[in-house]
Amino acid sequence: MASDGFLKWEDGEVRLGGELLPGVFVDQSIRGAVRFDESKKDSQSGHHKTPLGFEDADIVITLDLLTDDTSDCYKKLAAINKVFREDRKANPKVYAVQNRHCAARGIRDVVFCALDSFESSDDDVISAALSFKEHLPPVIRREKQATATKVAGAKQGAAPKIKATPAASPTVVSDSDNPFMAGFNAGAN
Repeated sequence: MASDGFLKWEDGEVRLGGELLPGVFVDQSIRGAVRFDESKKDSQSGHHKTPLGFEDADIVITLDLLTDDTSDCYKKLAAINKVFREDRKANPKVYAVQNRHCAARGIRDVVFCALDSFESSDDDVISAALSFKEHLPPVIRREKQATATKVAGAKQGAAPKIKATPAASPTVVSDSDNPFMAGFNAGAN
């Protein structure tokens, strides 16, 4: 799938779609989690959890927006918010990730899904948390599932599937003439 640009952060800078975002890179976190199916049984208390796979990864990048000679922290936050909500009528953009940490976790594409900002009364700094969600198009998911099924079948040495044809049973009664009488006659034998 074609991306709408790229997300790259290194050397204290964050670039999103080719645009340098204002602020100082503070940290990043990547969270992966197991997806569970929870069911409640009538006769038991609590929930039964069955692992079903993995959730899409969550990535959070934190920037400190400082007030300096060129602009204050509020203008920098407005610039990031403009990138986040670029076109309210369009779908969110998908960005290709260019980062070694994400590459190590197998993350290639993300969607900018949330922007949180925090401010304290102590200083003129706003902390902005940019949240991204791993993007796996449905086509790729189906391809991965099909590949996993083929690999699992090959590992087990499964023989090709053969359709079985049932043999005719001697107790099967033909009721083409009169169903009631055919059943009655079959019971009398």
